[in-house]
Amino acid sequence: MRRLLYTVLALMLVLPMAAEDVEITFDKLPEKAQKVVKKAFPDTKIKKVEMERRASLMQYEVKLAGGYKMQFNKEGAFTECECIEEGVIPTILIPSKIREFLDKEFKGWGVKRLEHDGKLFELLLDNGYELSFNSSYRLIDIDKVEE
Repeated sequence: MRRLLYTVLALMLVLPMAAEDVEITFDKLPEKAQKVVKKAFPDTKIKKVEMERRASLMQYEVKLAGGYKMQFNKEGAFTECECIEEGVIPTILIPSKIREFLDKEFKGWGVKRLEHDGKLFELLLDNGYELSFNSSYRLIDIDKVEE
């Protein structure tokens, strides 16, 4: 029992040290991620690019002028875009079937945040609604975010 306790304590001390954020240049991003950034934000200045490593996770974060933040997995696949300041994310990042739904049901409202984990798409609209879609682009949940 004591040995288990010491092992757990040692892991609690070592694992946080395994986290590492390293600033890199844009050209060090996976090519796939570079293409998405250039397509979605062709004239927007890139402020900072970081490679983030955690115990078993590696991802990239790109911060852009205007308060935009994008995240990509280690292969360069897009996983998140958020507009922290005023404005909305470019519609080019939103899958066409979800865009069609938004045009029909939430016309005139922009997307402040889009997250995609391979199975779910989660969107936060600028009217405060949070929408979740499955991998078939079907709405599975809707919530009003209280501020």
